[in-house]
Amino acid sequence: MKSPHKSLFLFLMVTSTCMVMSSSNWLTTWMGLEINMLGFIPLMYFKETTSESETAAKYLVPQALGSTIFITSAMIALHSNTLQTLMPIAMCLKLGAAPLHFWFPPVMAGLPLLPAFLLLTWQKIAPIFAISSFHPTIMAKIMPIAAISALWGGIGGVNQTDIRSLLTYSSIAHTGWMLASINSPAPTLMLYITTYILITTSVYMCLTKQSTKSHKQLFSFKEPHDSFLLAITILSLSGLPPLTGFFMKLLVLYFTEASTIITMSLILGASTSLLYYLSLTFSPLLSFNKANFSKTKMISKSSIMFFLISDSTPILYCVLPLK
Repeated sequence: MKSPHKSLFLFLMVTSTCMVMSSSNWLTTWMGLEINMLGFIPLMYFKETTSESETAAKYLVPQALGSTIFITSAMIALHSNTLQTLMPIAMCLKLGAAPLHFWFPPVMAGLPLLPAFLLLTWQKIAPIFAISSFHPTIMAKIMPIAAISALWGGIGGVNQTDIRSLLTYSSIAHTGWMLASINSPAPTLMLYITTYILITTSVYMCLTKQSTKSHKQLFSFKEPHDSFLLAITILSLSGLPPLTGFFMKLLVLYFTEASTIITMSLILGASTSLLYYLSLTFSPLLSFNKANFSKTKMISKSSIMFFLISDSTPILYCVLPLK
């Protein structure tokens, strides 16, 4: 990210997301999504290798397909409402929601850590807020996609040993929860996305300290304090009570207007995700004791981010009684 042209593309990616969030018509939304895609693709060339070119092509094709479906259905919707449902489906394709997630795991597997983190977090903001601008009757038709995403994200990560694959399927599951919170009367979606980005940022800060892929080497930090923070942050991402990730899912369940079947699918998917995250972090949490904690001499950046995430819990408590 030291190159000036990458700073320019990063600026385009950020401003295009703001353009989508403040858009008042479909044409401006489509333009913002296209600029967002074109601004992110050069950032994928982090080390400028051949594999990154292949990964960029795998990302470009479904994104271009989603944009084509979106603008075509928007033009047809001016004269007929028959194809208007394709517009949120096109956004779900760009978002990587199941069962339209076929491009998401291969792209995540071939990206360096920083572009993969941007794809997990910032690149979700524009499509999800584009979906939230649709009419409530149209959004109700894509609630099955929210249920499938939550279930598939939970089931798909059970046999995964690569930390990138775990974060990928966890992102698919969280996408289902984001879609379920769109119809909520409170600002649930904004709180959920903000909390998810903060928790994922904390995981990213821990992973930048070591280049490991297997879960067996994931907690092999020099300082045991970092291993403990990473384990707690991963459990918060999975939604273990009483961590922050649990309260943001509880907030969605409290405000969502989805049917009982959709709600039960969300809970079942979250329980499955919690199962393999508990098996992942059970050993490092047991091996951590008070003696190891006393050996820590300084607070790392990941610790600061962890405390920042913990401070967001009172906000959720304040919003929860409001309806």
